[in-house]
Amino acid sequence: MMSALPPFTWRRAHPEDVPALTRIYNESVDGGGHSPALCDASEQGLAHLMKESRTNGWPLWVLAHGNELVGWAYVRRIAWGGAACGNVGDIWLYVAKAWHRKGIPMQMLRRVHPELLPHGFDIVTCWVLGSNRASLALVRACRLQRWACLPQVVRYGDRVNDLEIWGVRADDPQWQRYMRRLDQRYRRLEAKAALEAAQAEPSCL
Repeated sequence: MMSALPPFTWRRAHPEDVPALTRIYNESVDGGGHSPALCDASEQGLAHLMKESRTNGWPLWVLAHGNELVGWAYVRRIAWGGAACGNVGDIWLYVAKAWHRKGIPMQMLRRVHPELLPHGFDIVTCWVLGSNRASLALVRACRLQRWACLPQVVRYGDRVNDLEIWGVRADDPQWQRYMRRLDQRYRRLEAKAALEAAQAEPSCL
């Protein structure tokens, strides 16, 4: 049984979020264990990323619990192909270390899903290190397909990783139906867990 999750706020990132975005990003890319560095890891680099998102209309969101940023998500055009691949999105998800193993990536991806087509992305991809079991489990759970594997192309010192490319056509009605059912299932589980947690609290009477 999943535990009751605290209430979250899903919103667009603001300039004042940059320090927290930077901290969360660096927790993920430090040493290359979970994700390679995809942009400048300084606050200036994340501020540039936010400017890029606004200039191009590529959404950058945060998931917050109160005033604490739990994670952030970004969808941008893939780096290859320029305008020819303008409808092909690349999803980035980063979670604060303190919130690992709490289902936060699924919380974000469920919220990203309905935003894909309105922002012009009818094909989406996730580029995942072959050693990143958590991300691989997530894309499988969301029924993305393993489209490619670039063997041993990611190097961090003596460590070598495959790069796996997972994707799906976001305009596929079957995938859309699956993702809506998945979201509904999680909503029911979360509501049930929250109710059980509330019933388990001692009465003040």
